[in-house]
Amino acid sequence: IAYTRVVIFAIAIAIATVVYILYYYYFVSPGSIQLESKRSKRGTRNMIYGIYVCIIVGVVFSHIVEPITAFSSSSAFIAGQKQISRNVVRPMGGRTQARWMNNNGWTSDFDDLVYDDDGDDEDDADAFKMPPGKTLTVTDLSGCEQRQFSLGYDVVLSSFAGKMGFEEVTDWEYYDNPGEEERNVVQPPPFDPSKPKRTRSSSGSVVRIFRGEFGGRLASTIRSKGLDVRLLFKEFSGKEAMDLARAEMSAVSAMQSSICSQANDAAKRGDWATSAASRYLMARVNGSTRDDDANLLQLMTLLKEKSKDTSFVSILGELNLSELLDDEGMDPNEWYRAMGVPAPKPGSIWIVYEYTGLSTLAGYARPPLARLESEPPRRGPFGNIMAPSPLPPWKERSRYVVQGILKGCLEAVANLHDSNLCHRSIGRNSIILGSVGMDKLEASSIYSIVPSRLRIKLADFGFSGSFDEFDEAFCARARGFKLYNIKAGVPSVDAIRFAMAEDLHALGFVFLGTLLTSLAEIPTSTYQTPATDEDSLQRLLVEIFSKDMDEFREYCDAEEIWSNVVDLLDENDGAGWDLLRALCFARETAAENPNQFQTARELLSNPLFKGQR
Repeated sequence: IAYTRVVIFAIAIAIATVVYILYYYYFVSPGSIQLESKRSKRGTRNMIYGIYVCIIVGVVFSHIVEPITAFSSSSAFIAGQKQISRNVVRPMGGRTQARWMNNNGWTSDFDDLVYDDDGDDEDDADAFKMPPGKTLTVTDLSGCEQRQFSLGYDVVLSSFAGKMGFEEVTDWEYYDNPGEEERNVVQPPPFDPSKPKRTRSSSGSVVRIFRGEFGGRLASTIRSKGLDVRLLFKEFSGKEAMDLARAEMSAVSAMQSSICSQANDAAKRGDWATSAASRYLMARVNGSTRDDDANLLQLMTLLKEKSKDTSFVSILGELNLSELLDDEGMDPNEWYRAMGVPAPKPGSIWIVYEYTGLSTLAGYARPPLARLESEPPRRGPFGNIMAPSPLPPWKERSRYVVQGILKGCLEAVANLHDSNLCHRSIGRNSIILGSVGMDKLEASSIYSIVPSRLRIKLADFGFSGSFDEFDEAFCARARGFKLYNIKAGVPSVDAIRFAMAEDLHALGFVFLGTLLTSLAEIPTSTYQTPATDEDSLQRLLVEIFSKDMDEFREYCDAEEIWSNVVDLLDENDGAGWDLLRALCFARETAAENPNQFQTARELLSNPLFKGQR
């Protein structure tokens, strides 16, 4: 079927050529069949026109007949597709999966089906029929959980970008009445190594990141609409990483579905999910993915138009590498020569993301002078090294940090909570600094001072969950703040408030670290600043200064490099310190003074964020 159009095109040109010659011989110029020998200018021009006509007829004819032929030869698949059009599934392990849901859970998938192109439509259609009594529901309206791209046909990989792992962070508490429900918590010495307040353990799972882009006709269409064809790919391998991949797909699809349901009727009906679920099979059976290409283009356009509301890294689908991995002739060394890393692991999950760049807040949160010294030197027209441009004034840089980065982060968390989701792993590495332009490095530049060109995106939703999902670990953390009424699997107002508070608590130390690094005025690029990572700041604020923000302010004021930061937070009667207090101690407020708890949306009205973004 993939070659049907070419064959029809050739036949149509041959027929059109014969018809044109006969027409010209009998009606236009009788007896001028020997035009080539006469070589008259008029005859040559008419012959060229005839060639154009033949080509046009061939193109039009092939486009009309090929879909009819394709329908005739693959009617079994299309008939079956109508039966499964309302099924919503999440492909896992890089293989095409679509499963029926009944009261007993998941039953079967397409991996058990055998499609044979033997011309008998009925036996193939029977394989795709819906089992009696089954119902289908659509939950992922954007289709990102169902859409599977083919390597080469849809997308291409260009380079290996890096890899990341995961750490399990454990906060410890100590009490002297074991066995009792209400714990009598005691505070060990802050520097006692045998009784740490927080420990970290690395996970063995690894996520590899690749750059790539759309290819073929789809790429041309995307470019014509002014959209970015670049993509990011993440390979999740290992049990823990694959669990995180599924959780991330579920969280992002929920947020994208919320946007799609409000903006597009076709997506709300489930049309996008239907075409996405059949994309991979349609590409293999029919050689055409036009329906899903059109829906994918609408999705990308919608996400671009709603870029201020989509404060997360969008997911477009999953990359299916089953053909590559199942190919017995595939040489792993070819992959290594192309990418510089080992070949994909069987069973891994590849998620396809929109391209937002790789600049995180962790890379930005460094003293500007130290970053300036690490920049590659500029060279003049004759190759001479030029002095770097001076840094923008501190006030303009502080406006970019506060009005752009900090406010953008808080808005992203507010949008997340409005979607009935909590992140549970907010850190500087999970905050992407993107730009409205094509140059994504612009947002993280030390010379950037225009907040309106900045787009903050949350990433790494592997630990996220809805406000209706509370496990025993969450309840144990709540008990540490004397919230004994929170039970696993039982939604409540207190549980939702504490879930929000955990995100705000993590964001508070991100804010604190960002201010004390990106706005620090160090005298030299080699100056050693005090520790500003989240663990060190939490140990200082909680253990050393006993959660007293005023004492912590005095500590910061004693450092000359932070004097401007202290003055900034002192403005408007200490509005900045009030914001940090509300964020860093959100868990304590949620547990002890719930009436004074402020959500992320409410904290956006803090006077620190005054001014145009």
